Amino acid sequence: MIIFLRNIPYETTKQEIAGFIGRAFNDFSLLDKPSPKIELEDISILSIKDVNSNALEKHALVNVFPNEAGKNLIEKLDGTAFKGECLTIREYINRSMDNDRRNNPLADTTTGFTERRVSDRRRHPVMNSWQNNPILVCA
Repeated sequence: MIIFLRNIPYETTKQEIAGFIGRAFNDFSLLDKPSPKIELEDISILSIKDVNSNALEKHALVNVFPNEAGKNLIEKLDGTAFKGECLTIREYINRSMDNDRRNNPLADTTTGFTERRVSDRRRHPVMNSWQNNPILVCA
């Protein structure tokens, strides 16, 4: 399961995130029930910069195994403080342009569904920086 940590402090490192999650699973006062052994398979830190406003956001993706431990992690750590910031933690959903029904108006997926969106909520243009390879995303 991939866990998404939203708006982490700018100077956060992968080791600090691993320590934060590890301490949560070792602190039995934070957990109501015994937790399965947790394995952090990978941690990625993402930087997103809005080209128009120069606003910078940092997020983290944490690959957690097993899924039960990931669900427990979300339940217990969502809304907790990390380095003075309140974290939002949720399951990461890998979205693809191929499964976006807005891109295929001919598909009969709107039966019984009323489109209420006024506009597209996706942000454009945005600069995504993964590691040392920034990518400019424009629509």
